[in-house]
Amino acid sequence: MVSASSLLLPSSIRDLASCVSDGAVRVACTTPSSTLTATSTTTTSSSSSSSPSTLSVAFSYRTTPQSPTSPPLLLRLTWSHTPLRPPTLSFAGPTASSPAILLRRRKGTRSLPSTSSHPALALFWDLTAARYDAAGGASPEPVSGFYIVAVADAEVVLAVGDLASEFVKAKFQGQIPKARSILPVARADRVVVAAATAATAVHAARVRFAEGAPEHEVTVGCCCSTRGGKEGEEELWVSVDGKRAVHARRLRWNFRGNQTVFVDGAPVDVLWDLHGWWFRDPPGRAVVMLRARTALESRLWLQEEAQAPAFALLVQAFKTPP
Repeated sequence: MVSASSLLLPSSIRDLASCVSDGAVRVACTTPSSTLTATSTTTTSSSSSSSPSTLSVAFSYRTTPQSPTSPPLLLRLTWSHTPLRPPTLSFAGPTASSPAILLRRRKGTRSLPSTSSHPALALFWDLTAARYDAAGGASPEPVSGFYIVAVADAEVVLAVGDLASEFVKAKFQGQIPKARSILPVARADRVVVAAATAATAVHAARVRFAEGAPEHEVTVGCCCSTRGGKEGEEELWVSVDGKRAVHARRLRWNFRGNQTVFVDGAPVDVLWDLHGWWFRDPPGRAVVMLRARTALESRLWLQEEAQAPAFALLVQAFKTPP
């Protein structure tokens, strides 16, 4: 079974979760008709806000093959770019310890040999017609015109991109089955925030917190400057679909914390650690994580290590590129 500690989330997140007590968790009230219920529904806005520059977006997928005797696979994709280099793609799998492979060509195939616990894997990808979001701070992940397909034991274990189904049908004449489930279980965004250029920095990501759940836009915003020469004016907020779910103030004192909100009627833990942003230089890093719980009565997700992992979104913000 793939545990939460096997995901792409860094080990420092375990320390973050353990430093805040269950007593600090506030479970928001919920109603059946509400998608998200939180202490405030104010939409975040700022005339002086800016989008951080996205360095990389990494996804972990947990695949359950058709055969009941085949172990789950953990496959990871990382999209990254720098100001001096176009977007690149790396692939890692089928275990948490598998090294990442940089896919240097825009189109190609790659074979990964079998091991004692996992079958051989064939990877196919085509980014030649990939289209990217041209907005400021745009993600290196393409929005359309691409596919990434992985095949193991004559079944599709990964299919990403709007052209994936078309490729599988053409390549295998529609005669190859698909794994029982292919679930995204983690997303990690690394961004650089030019704090001096704007009063507010805002980063957005679209995610699903559970299989079959609707897609939501999660926005993380932070105001790390002082206003009117006053200390303690720093603010952090997290919004879901424009509704503010978390709002923390006086961040130099409240640089670590957590809160629980409901999304689609299920609890989602929101944790933040901004200690490194002010007190560790370099690199000056802020971390915000949202992680769905598998059960309301479970403690702050650390007891779920032995279970199938729930979805987690991690946003790491840096003052300068790491």
